[in-house]
Amino acid sequence: MSFLIGLTGNIACGKSTVGKIFEKFAIKVLDSDEVVHRVYAQDKDVQEALIHEFGSCERQDIALQVFGKDKIDKRKILESIIHPKVGTIFRAWVKMNQDEVFLVNLVPLLFEAQLEYRYSTIITVKTTKDKQIARLKIRNPELSEQQIQERIDSQMDIKEKLRKSDFIIDNSSNLDDLEIQVEEILEQIISREKLNFQIKSQIIL
Repeated sequence: MSFLIGLTGNIACGKSTVGKIFEKFAIKVLDSDEVVHRVYAQDKDVQEALIHEFGSCERQDIALQVFGKDKIDKRKILESIIHPKVGTIFRAWVKMNQDEVFLVNLVPLLFEAQLEYRYSTIITVKTTKDKQIARLKIRNPELSEQQIQERIDSQMDIKEKLRKSDFIIDNSSNLDDLEIQVEEILEQIISREKLNFQIKSQIIL
């Protein structure tokens, strides 16, 4: 049985960067957002359901219909279509890798979807609001200021996520600092849980 880490945080806080650091420590990572992309592109049943509900199966078209305070019902419909498929893939991945000491599942909506029960521990990545907005502008230059704010507002307040978390990673400095934080958290878990795991990294060690 693996020690399963849930890795979360709000949009553009640097979850994917932290996930890549875990991989450099020889830990397998499942990025649920990448799984969602795959489901959109490959699952015919999902595509049909999306076209029926939203008139499209393109993520950008659907995003315009589900982000915003007055669009919560639409967002719930989308989640009811996508989340079960992602859950099935997640469970198969855990079973396939059950002999690993650690597994990390990157889940943007971990708390919103009430998935805390799945994980041995939960880590939330945070950053400053200015950095979050700046990253979103770089990543999605087509979004207006209002659309950026709507995407931020669609997620649980970061303060609430931090309160619910076992560990916090502050992604407001640089990559070296981020790597040190990940290593320190792993060492705490290894010591606390008495796990037999040797951190392997060409970066730090």
